[in-house]
Amino acid sequence: MSGTVYRGPLGGTAFLTLNGITFNVVSEAQWQAAGPVNETAKGQSMVEGFTQMPGQGFISATCRDRRDYPISSLQGASELTVVLVCANGKVITCVAGWQTETLTINTQEGTFELHVESDTVTEDTVS
Repeated sequence: MSGTVYRGPLGGTAFLTLNGITFNVVSEAQWQAAGPVNETAKGQSMVEGFTQMPGQGFISATCRDRRDYPISSLQGASELTVVLVCANGKVITCVAGWQTETLTINTQEGTFELHVESDTVTEDTVS
């Protein structure tokens, strides 16, 4: 380590764009990078090692509904580009993503849960 301590935000604010359209993040933005997934291979007599398969990544968030955007158009959508900018400066990008799960809109809060998966979800860090 360089001995310096980062004094900026570690968490908190998040900004999300979906195909270039900004959506307000209300809470619980989460992400997982795409990449190999290991699984332990066990036999009856011992742990034999592991297997490795490709794994999809995702970006998910509770977003605010917009009066000028039909959220129903996202149900079953594909070829989505989602960019999540985190408080600590990291930029998470999902390319050629597909919406998963059923979209449910909470009318009391004016929110919906977005979950987009792809085999191309990357994390760009800042120095």
